[in-house]
Amino acid sequence: MDVSFGTSGIRGIVNEGITPELALVLGEVITKKRGMKVVVGRDTRTSGAVLEGALISGINFLGGSALRLGVVSTPTTAIATRERGDSGVIITASHNPPQYNGFKFYNRFGEEIGRDEEREIENMIRARKVQHSEVGQAGESYEVHDAVERHIKLALSLVDGRIIERKKPKVVVDCGNGAASSIAPFLLREAGCRVITVNSEPSGIFSRSLEPNSESLQDACSVVRSTGADIGVGYDGDGDRAVVIDEKGEVLGLDEQLAMLSGYIAKDGGTVVSTFEASLAVREAVEKKGGKLLITEVGSRNVADLIRANGAVFGGEPCGEYIFPEEVMSPDGMLASLKFVEFMCSEGRLSKLRKNVRKYPMKRMKFSCSDRKGSMERIKERIEKEFRGEVNERDGVRVDFTGGWILVRASGTEPVIRLTCEHRNAGELEKVFRRAENIVRGGLQ
Repeated sequence: MDVSFGTSGIRGIVNEGITPELALVLGEVITKKRGMKVVVGRDTRTSGAVLEGALISGINFLGGSALRLGVVSTPTTAIATRERGDSGVIITASHNPPQYNGFKFYNRFGEEIGRDEEREIENMIRARKVQHSEVGQAGESYEVHDAVERHIKLALSLVDGRIIERKKPKVVVDCGNGAASSIAPFLLREAGCRVITVNSEPSGIFSRSLEPNSESLQDACSVVRSTGADIGVGYDGDGDRAVVIDEKGEVLGLDEQLAMLSGYIAKDGGTVVSTFEASLAVREAVEKKGGKLLITEVGSRNVADLIRANGAVFGGEPCGEYIFPEEVMSPDGMLASLKFVEFMCSEGRLSKLRKNVRKYPMKRMKFSCSDRKGSMERIKERIEKEFRGEVNERDGVRVDFTGGWILVRASGTEPVIRLTCEHRNAGELEKVFRRAENIVRGGLQ
């Protein structure tokens, strides 16, 4: 049996890379490595229940106890793990299509496990270095009923509830029939919002793409306009991402909303962490408030590590994932949406606030690729020859030059290579992007 971690746990197509047999072994391995109390959650995918049963069997075979949360968001699982477990597992493939599923692992602090431990788990699975408990010593499984309630209570304690209750904003939430359905509408109502739900039955039958973007959130945008809502929020499959819609029914750009939230949270001069994919606008928004921006590799674990090392007040990626260290060192789309509501109630309408963010021309494209490692080696070599500037190979290859930058990196969650380019001049952006696109396409062959 072979398995490999990506940037966000293990993912694959169900009954190909992701099987009940793998789930069983993972349950054994995580119990052996991390301790006898394992918190288990899952998103709404129809394959989740079978994988959950197999995972728990593996935990029990090793004598461990499984604390079952049922269908919950990823941040709910992280928080419950910190409060109750030696380790935690969420069965999810986040924004990937329905035929995918996967596993993300947490340590006892509710943080994603490190790369070294992932390598150990990979090796243990290949070698099957586990030993079942003696007959009669198998562990048990327990249901946990208050994990969502405790997550809601914690999130509410981290915002100014008085201003939200006073404004009573009308909020449209589109949970995409994913795990956010278990918490988002209830959290926002508890905060004092008037909530209108779209695609918020946790059915596992997805009425839109699980990746929230301007295309998949068109229904939510229409509802915002037709109901006169103040804000809309769309979530991915497991609720660790949030994408915001303004009162005009227009989706905020991911770089735009990252810049807005970073500037709001860093208003007293704090340190903010983001990644190599972040727009120039994010740095400007943070520094305008007297803050400092630090950059790291793509992936919430990398963001969390840099937050911890520097005492940062906030970390975010331009995919809609945001980490609030006072809550838990993992992304939380629920608290992110609540923070945006607080921001709007405090500062004004989003359509006006977004005008404070300078927008630079940016293009992103992804390319299907079955051999990401080999292709990236060819692409790196050609990119560094073609573009003159400051080269950074910490996460793919990024080149910074006068007026802009390009980044080419292999996705850690999908079989694709991603190209991102930003430039202060729209005409120059098109020229630079075409050159980089040709190099990437050539490297795929």
